[in-house]
Amino acid sequence: MKINKTRAAAVTLMAMLFVQVPLTHSTASKSHVNVYHLLLLLMPVLYFPALRYLKLNPATAFIATLAATSLGAAAVYGGGMRSTLVVFVAASYFLGTVFGRKLPDLDLRRIFVWILGCCIVFILVRDAVYAGQLGAVYARTEGASSILYMSTGGRNIEASLLALLSILLLGTRAYPIAAGIAFLTSATMLSRAGLVGAAVSIGIAAYRARKTSSYYFYSFIGVAMIVLVAGLVVSSVVDIPVLDRFNLQAETQLEHKNVGRLALWNSATLALEHNLFGYGVGNGVPLMEEISGLTFVENNVHNIYLQFLLEGGIQSLLLFLLMVAHILLRPAEGKQRNIKAFLLLYLMLAFIEFSGYEAYFWFFVGMFYAREDVRRARLRQAARTRREALPTVAHHA
Repeated sequence: MKINKTRAAAVTLMAMLFVQVPLTHSTASKSHVNVYHLLLLLMPVLYFPALRYLKLNPATAFIATLAATSLGAAAVYGGGMRSTLVVFVAASYFLGTVFGRKLPDLDLRRIFVWILGCCIVFILVRDAVYAGQLGAVYARTEGASSILYMSTGGRNIEASLLALLSILLLGTRAYPIAAGIAFLTSATMLSRAGLVGAAVSIGIAAYRARKTSSYYFYSFIGVAMIVLVAGLVVSSVVDIPVLDRFNLQAETQLEHKNVGRLALWNSATLALEHNLFGYGVGNGVPLMEEISGLTFVENNVHNIYLQFLLEGGIQSLLLFLLMVAHILLRPAEGKQRNIKAFLLLYLMLAFIEFSGYEAYFWFFVGMFYAREDVRRARLRQAARTRREALPTVAHHA
């Protein structure tokens, strides 16, 4: 494939969204500044005329409402470095719209394979660099503060990203490689979200390869149940760390120490009792700490729906849920089907991880709506062609 400027820009940006190269880290805001942040600031300038591609839809309405809420909340609660996240959300959504309109399915298919290649190269180089301490890379029992992961969010997000990437490759010869890497990485890193994501990805692949929907659906459910029961039986005799990660008792024990997801969710609930209309992007956890008197290691609540309610208010959450329903119910074709599956898997995993401001999520939201516009334009053109052909047919008759 001949590389032109649009393809080169798309490959560069997507590679940096998945292989997140950090530039600096702020301990005060608990945030990283990565290479892709610079790209998201610079690239929109190159495609400024493409602003015409933006349409009024639930995604643009949500981003506008979230931004307005944050501006209003800043006057009351202030704003730190993380408040700029809304800018990167808007920029990544815009660039997703641009590349979704400019790149055909064949280009996207090849680009997704290239991104997998970039991820594989990163993993091989990283593991070679840390060859003497791979336990620190993969085992949760060892510290990994100095390890460079594919995502600056750490090993959990790396595993989830690989599962999400595998979905973009459904229908290609590279898919088994992507799914295998996602599953093995999630298993070794003991990532619950990664394992669930890999299982969903493989389930979608099996469903699409079905002879009849009922045959493969029930086969998948049956195999899953057998594996689950066998795993529970074996784990009662032999300790299997990956199954221990699905034990909710561990989360309860963490809550008693004022850490973990349950502690975050409880503190978020306390903060919401004071304000249901949003504290502003980036202000959620600091206000939770102020109200509860606790100090959290995390910079988000590991549930994007609760995060948007906390920081964007009830008005932002309702628009976000409208966007979720819109994506779920809209028909899709070609690569848009994979992008839709990518988004739905993210939205499912988002109940237990992610901040909601991830650039790769909003990039593919923009691409989904762009492909939707292209699909609608194609349907309108086909209908127009049929209408124009009718008089000619009637005349000859």
